[in-house]
Order: sequence, then structure tokens, then C-alpha cells
Amino acid sequence: MMLFRRFLSSTRLFPLMIGFIFLAPSAWAQTAPPAPSEPPTYTLAGIDIFGATKTPKSVILGIVDTKLGTVITPAVVVALDQKLRNSGKFAYSQVSSTDVGNRKSYLSVDVVEKGNEQRLDFYPAPTGSVDVPQSLLDWVRRYEKASFQLFQVKPREMKDINDGHYLDADEGLRQYQEKMLEMVPPNYDVLVKALREDKDPVKRAECATLLGYSKDKKAVIIPLEGALKDPVVEVRASAARSLVPIAYLSSHTAVPFPLEPLLEMIHYPTASDRTKAVAVMLQLSSDPIYHAPIREQAGGILVEMAASHLPAQMERSLTLLSIITGEPYGRDLAKWEAWWKAQKAGTWKPPKPPEPPKKKDPAAKPPSSVKS
Repeated sequence: MMLFRRFLSSTRLFPLMIGFIFLAPSAWAQTAPPAPSEPPTYTLAGIDIFGATKTPKSVILGIVDTKLGTVITPAVVVALDQKLRNSGKFAYSQVSSTDVGNRKSYLSVDVVEKGNEQRLDFYPAPTGSVDVPQSLLDWVRRYEKASFQLFQVKPREMKDINDGHYLDADEGLRQYQEKMLEMVPPNYDVLVKALREDKDPVKRAECATLLGYSKDKKAVIIPLEGALKDPVVEVRASAARSLVPIAYLSSHTAVPFPLEPLLEMIHYPTASDRTKAVAVMLQLSSDPIYHAPIREQAGGILVEMAASHLPAQMERSLTLLSIITGEPYGRDLAKWEAWWKAQKAGTWKPPKPPEPPKKKDPAAKPPSSVKS
């Protein structure tokens, strides 16, 4: 029986569902689905604001003007997003939502202040057309559909990432993944070309997913990290997700993994980019060589994310902060904010690791006691 050395939760804040595709050939997928019912209602449980360096957050909250407990629907999010854009106060703004299993919804409000447009330094949109074998595209679409369906039933299904790619515990999804391990290597070059040059962002995102199953994990890091600057967030998300198990492999082997693209990505103005960048960095953090640059260049945004209302974003950020600093601050945000001030001032020093317990000398006699 195969032993999994490391697992990764398959919880995804923004699962990508593309095209009309069939269900996975697993036992759960073959069971007839229950009769349709009324969609669940999600109510607003928190609002996070990122990127406001000049504008007070109270001003942004006043523009959005939405109270906790409000029912959040896609139409509501679109209206709030448009309201913020129409204010004309920012070079860029976006309102997005994340729903969680307890029927709570969280809004992320991202802004780029005027004069800070370098945060939007993405590659130009590709204009080419690259022929990718239709069998590959059909297969990854079926896989994405099956993955999305399984997520609805088992949101925390475990994945084996030992070899630099995902292999699910679910037999049906695993069949898709094992087939991609066969299909991708002969088509590696065309997939890389399409990821870089094809004008269709859906196809680019699919190629990023497929490339996660390439044979040469070292070589594929370059095109996947290049896709982290794609102008479309779904493409960046797919590339980052493929990089997560490769980052795990890199941190436990001699495979070099450039950190700079991730340090840029964590500052991009979307919740998806921040969350995905942290997911990759968490895997790299097994190697202490990455700790100092993450502390120095991403410490501030990690402390901001640790204050997020969104549980997954908060927990992952706190975990990464604890690993790269060695500080036992847990969820004490005031201590993390003080740490960041000290880090910026150059006065923070890593805590000394605890000393191992001293071994007892078996020949030593126990201390004698004297009765008075």
C-alpha cells in the first residue's frame, strides 16, 4: 500500500470550471445526484480591504456601503464592484467574494492607488493561435469538471504531492491525473507555446493545468512562473496551482525554484493571487533558504492577510509567518504587527531554537537527602 508522506488539502477558493464536460468515472460520480433544491443563501460575514495606502479604509467602506448580514449574490458583487469603479478614486479596483461552507460570504476589496500602477505590471495579452490536440483539452476539461464535483462532496479530499504533481485519493480523479502524466510529455512544447502565445485565456489556463503533469519538473518551472504575469487572473491561478506540488518537490530536493515571481504575485491586487502565492510559498518554506527573502519582501502583506476575515487566508498566512520567523505568536495580531515594525527597522533577530534536553549520566548518583 502506498504511503503518503505529505498531503495537501484540495480546498480551493476559486475552483475553475470550464466548458461542458462529463463527470469522473468514480463511485461517487456514478451515483445519481439528488433532486435540485433551492441554492443556499450566503450572508456577508466580513470585508477585507487591500492596497489602500493613501485612502482611509473608512472612505472605501463608505463607497461600498454594505452591512454585515447582507445576502451576497453574484449580482450584488457586480453592483458593488461597479460602484467602486465609478467613484474614479483609484487606478484599479475590484470587489470579489468568497463563499464558505457555513453559508458565510466574505468580500475582498482590492484597490491600486493612482501613482502606484506598477502593481499592474502584467504581460500584454497574447494574440496568437496555437493548435493544441483536442484530446488533451477535452481530457483536462473533464478532469476540471470532475474535480469541481468532488469538491462539492469532499471539500478537504487529500492529495499526494510527493512527485511534484497532484494525485488524488479519489480513484476517479486519480485516473484522470495518471492519464495526464502519459499525455503531457509528448505534447510539452505545444503546451508551453500555447500558454505563452494563445489569445484564448481559457485555453491558456488549461495548458497551465496540464503542464503541472510534465515529466521534467525543473524545466516546467520557467513557463509556469512566466504565466504568473499573465493579464488574466484565472491563468495565473492555474499556473500557481500547478506550481504548489513542484515547490514541495523543490524544497526537498536540489531543484532550484526562483522566488521573485511569487514575491511579485503576493502584491498583485486580487485575493486569488495573494492566496495562491502563499500556497506556493508554504511548500517552499520547508527549505530555510527562502525564509529571509519572504520575511523581507512579503512580511508586510502577510501580516495584513493574517488580519483577514477569510479563514483560509488568515490561517495560511499565520502558518507561513510562524515558519519563516520561528516566533510563537499564534493569532496575536498585535505581536505580528510589532514584529513587522522591527523587521523593517532592522532590529528584529530570529529567536534562538530551544536547546535539546540534556542527557542524564547513567553513572551519576542521585542527590542525597538529609533529614533535619
